[in-house]
Amino acid sequence: MEFNSFLIGISAIYANIQEWLFAYVAGPLLYQLDLMALAEDVFDGIDWFLFGCIQIFLIVVVLRTWERFAPAETQERLSKSSKADIAYTLLHRSGIFHGLIFIALSGFFFEIDSLLHDFRFSRLNVESWYPPLTAIPLISFCIYFVLLDFVEYLYHRASHVFNWWWQLHALHHSQTVMTAWSDDRNHFLDDVMHAVVFSFFALLIGVSPGQFILLVVLSQLIQSWQHANIKVHLGQFKYLLVSPLFHRLHHAVGYGHEAKGKPGVLGGCNFGVLFPWWDMIFNTAVFSTEVHPTGVRNMSVSHHIFKQQWQVFMHAVHEIFPKRS
Repeated sequence: MEFNSFLIGISAIYANIQEWLFAYVAGPLLYQLDLMALAEDVFDGIDWFLFGCIQIFLIVVVLRTWERFAPAETQERLSKSSKADIAYTLLHRSGIFHGLIFIALSGFFFEIDSLLHDFRFSRLNVESWYPPLTAIPLISFCIYFVLLDFVEYLYHRASHVFNWWWQLHALHHSQTVMTAWSDDRNHFLDDVMHAVVFSFFALLIGVSPGQFILLVVLSQLIQSWQHANIKVHLGQFKYLLVSPLFHRLHHAVGYGHEAKGKPGVLGGCNFGVLFPWWDMIFNTAVFSTEVHPTGVRNMSVSHHIFKQQWQVFMHAVHEIFPKRS
């Protein structure tokens, strides 16, 4: 009973903050710019901002403290490359990619729903699979979580296959000082592509806006923990959730993207985003307790965000349009 009262109190505080931000910050700004037609979307967007603030707080207070007491490797407390990662995280956790693209695709799905209905085709709505069970919010949420993680696994593997795509994704792998800030170190074009794919499949299986933001936020928090400089052994739970050591091996020089693939299997290992099951099924899982240096062999990038973005973009362009000698 006391816990329920605590949750109700937290929810009330959250709602009051959201309403205050809209009434005194976002609302007046929309009015001045004659954009009140966007009021509903902006009000929902405040959710992304607030959840982003909560994530930043947890990264700073929980994960960064954890890194200090149980580091996988000795690091400079705040390296130059980590400063760029912090900026990436502040930008991404605002929901600017997933939130905006989900809203845009929601309109697209709304428009084609009636057309698909004429052809007796409907979305693969999870809640309609077996309503007595799958219509239960917690059950459907868990199913969404697993299905979308499989999409993430396939997307991640693909980014290691095509050379031009790898050049973009290599920015993420280029970090030699991995911390809890490193998850969002990506090229913006790759971020947009990922958000489109993730949002498309989320809408295809019937994820609602409220569920979507929780799916994204929970996934982001777990991934921040996975990128953290933490040496933690999960025991048998390592088969249930991707751990920092499991994911660190994916970033390791000579292993993560360089390991030779088995017959019929792509090179590299530990592509799983949240769950190691897909790596185990497709024989790309390597469980190790060793700590290896991270980064990309013979690759160095600027510590400045926009220079990083330009560098890897040009690398991708040169892969698509190689110079003729």
